[in-house]
Amino acid sequence: MKGYAGKILRVDLSEGRTRVEPLLEDDTRKYIGGTGYAAKVLWEEMGKGSDPLGESAVIVLATGPVTGTLCPSGGSYEVCFKSPATGAWCQARSGGAFGPMLKYAGFDFVVIRGASEEPVYLWIHDGVAELKSANHLWGLTVEQTTDALVRELGDPDVSVACIGPAGENGVLFAALMNERGRAAGRGGAGAVLGSKKLKAVVVKGTGGIGVADPEGFASAVTEAENALKGYPFPGIPQLGTISLVSFLNSLGMLPTRNFRTSFFPEADRISGEAINRRFVIKRRACYGCSFGCGRYSAVRAGRWVTPPGEGPEYETVDMLGANCGISEPEVLIHLNYLCNDYGLDTISTGSAIAFAMECFEEGLISAAQADGRQLKWGDGEAAVWLVEQIVGRKGIGDVLANGVKAAAAELGGGAERFAMHVKGLEVPAHEPRSESKLLAIQYATSPRGACHMHPNWASTWDFKLDCGMKELGLPWPPEEPQTESFRKGQGYYYVAIQGEVSEVVGACIFHSWGTEGSCITPSLYAHMIRALTGWPVETVDLVRAAERSWNLKRCFNVREGFGRKDDRLPPRLFEAIPDGPAAGARVQALDEMLDGFYEACGWHRATGVPKVDTLERLGLGFVREALEL
Repeated sequence: MKGYAGKILRVDLSEGRTRVEPLLEDDTRKYIGGTGYAAKVLWEEMGKGSDPLGESAVIVLATGPVTGTLCPSGGSYEVCFKSPATGAWCQARSGGAFGPMLKYAGFDFVVIRGASEEPVYLWIHDGVAELKSANHLWGLTVEQTTDALVRELGDPDVSVACIGPAGENGVLFAALMNERGRAAGRGGAGAVLGSKKLKAVVVKGTGGIGVADPEGFASAVTEAENALKGYPFPGIPQLGTISLVSFLNSLGMLPTRNFRTSFFPEADRISGEAINRRFVIKRRACYGCSFGCGRYSAVRAGRWVTPPGEGPEYETVDMLGANCGISEPEVLIHLNYLCNDYGLDTISTGSAIAFAMECFEEGLISAAQADGRQLKWGDGEAAVWLVEQIVGRKGIGDVLANGVKAAAAELGGGAERFAMHVKGLEVPAHEPRSESKLLAIQYATSPRGACHMHPNWASTWDFKLDCGMKELGLPWPPEEPQTESFRKGQGYYYVAIQGEVSEVVGACIFHSWGTEGSCITPSLYAHMIRALTGWPVETVDLVRAAERSWNLKRCFNVREGFGRKDDRLPPRLFEAIPDGPAAGARVQALDEMLDGFYEACGWHRATGVPKVDTLERLGLGFVREALEL
């Protein structure tokens, strides 16, 4: 099979065995790859009510056809699993070199099940997979683990994906980290792997990826590279994602103090310009990417001396910074490094700290519960202490380690008012009241809960970027960003499916934001897939595969009991922003927008369950029995 390694590695940790099976062409043509294929695996192999931390839980490391190729967005892999934080479908993307290296080692997917009695790591190299003891690695941080495995295997070019102490201790927002500072962060993949006693997956490959039509593929890649020269967000390659801090703050779109407001007066201190000028060592790029939006930073002197490490990214700077009232960039770089080294999702960690600070202010967490500390807004020392408590599951950290939804339930006293989550996943650093009402739909309906990236950055349509979807029916021109309407919900359907295209082909979503001629559109991805595989894949076929993936994830959640009743937002987001440039903005008509979205998806308005004819049209009729349709 051209464009693919052509094999799936299956790992049973309970039996201590691995086996290889071929990637079936019929299934691959239907689902393409990435999260689409992984959704099929999880649907078939995780039954209703399966414990995400139990022995029978399945977790999939997934690549797509463009992963590891010359496609400029092909440095991604996805980790797909049932989240222990939400009980719903979850996926967590990461970049770097791990995904491409996995394909070069001979595998498109790794399907992991079971649980080992003793810590182990998985060593994959040129078609061979071995389970090795990790007793000597258990308890080590991500940096220590990576260093130890590079020494043990005697090869500095191996790619290491591992968990840190957070995953070992079952923190429900623990991440899987690769290349030391790249995070498959959201939803608790680290906790799932920790429950399985799988400390790391290490890959090294020297193989290649066959291309059916090399000239056609080279032409498509050249077209993509030329289009990206006109990319509408030049700040991302220039300053990294933290370029968004000043821009969003100036418009009243920067979540601040646990979303109590959306403007941070001290944002300039933690802006992309300030951090790049004072602390960044160099740019970092994922495999094959010309953007280089990653950064390596360090604090060389002072109280918060921090060694070089990846980041910080925009989400980290806001969630651990403005959202906690912290304006010291040195503290943020230190917190970012700690989260990476311990293996924590910085979004959920920042949300948990902000939640704790507000609960302390409201008297729901006492000084005694905080070991005599004052958990006040802006206190960097308190934030660092809370990270250590969360990782070690000590005291109040043990409560916070289960996420803000569970923490609020345990604390009681109305703490749920301050728990910013959807379905148990903490709300990320984008403000649906002022940035884009499409974010309100996405937070409510994304399969993994409150999510700014899967399947897409919802704000694109409101920012007048069609991303190549006008020809496929995206309503144009868009309404004003603050409009909430049935049509807005219909438009979000196209935004979601366009994002899902990147996820099934194995691409970074950043490269798909723009207009025709300034980004990689679905039609251009279809051109690439045709040339890679030799299959007659047209744009409509790729979009249908994306729609199939989107619906199968929804069905996974419906089987677990989720529906329209769960497509809700935290109460705070229905309240008016009290001050700043966006004062007065709030979400008012979520249900009307959901009606439009469900209608466009082919889902029942009353329940949010896909209609039978939608499932049959997409070749998903096999889910009907499980959903009792």
